[in-house]
Amino acid sequence: MRKIAVIPAFNEERAIGGVVTKTSEYVDKIVVVDDGSVDKTSNIAGKAGAEVIRLDINTGKANAVREGLRLCSGYDVVIIMDGDGQHLPREIPILLEKLENSDLVIGSRFLKDATKMPLNSKISNKIASLLMSSLIRQKITDPQSGLRAIRGERVGELELKAERYALEHIMILEAKRKHFVISEAPITTVYGAERSDIHPVRDTLIVILNIMKFILRL
Repeated sequence: MRKIAVIPAFNEERAIGGVVTKTSEYVDKIVVVDDGSVDKTSNIAGKAGAEVIRLDINTGKANAVREGLRLCSGYDVVIIMDGDGQHLPREIPILLEKLENSDLVIGSRFLKDATKMPLNSKISNKIASLLMSSLIRQKITDPQSGLRAIRGERVGELELKAERYALEHIMILEAKRKHFVISEAPITTVYGAERSDIHPVRDTLIVILNIMKFILRL
């Protein structure tokens, strides 16, 4: 089974090397999409063994992931994970086990101990969970999770017309529309002191607008 990991990254020079090195133990290839970083993210990722796609300007997570998925043809499994070190590569096998009977597996922080999750993230996730679960008529506990596994043969079916951090939500809606079997697997998330580049108000509005656009296209 051939496995590839797509890792979007923006100014992650402190974490990306370790992420690539540890992830390489579980996949055959790693693609890091450097989304317009102004630090050494690209150089460090490349030296650690990843194939690097370098975008000249910051275009947002959704576009970065789309660029990475272009290189996933021929792989049986596609792993998507963040480049900031919050996801533990050693938990990839947990997702792979669930993928045996699924097309999309979402790593859920709420199926484990989520007490360390920042309060604002916890609140926004709970709201997103209620919304997404209602829209697809299936319980999704962590629709904002960036750690996912997709059956390779089905990746090309996903029309990911999303902006920035709306990617995770639109992927779920699109997968449901294409009759994917969607499941969740428990994961751990490591929260550091790094400042997030997520803007709560702006990105929440972007997510809502993207969901509305998706519904109107149906």
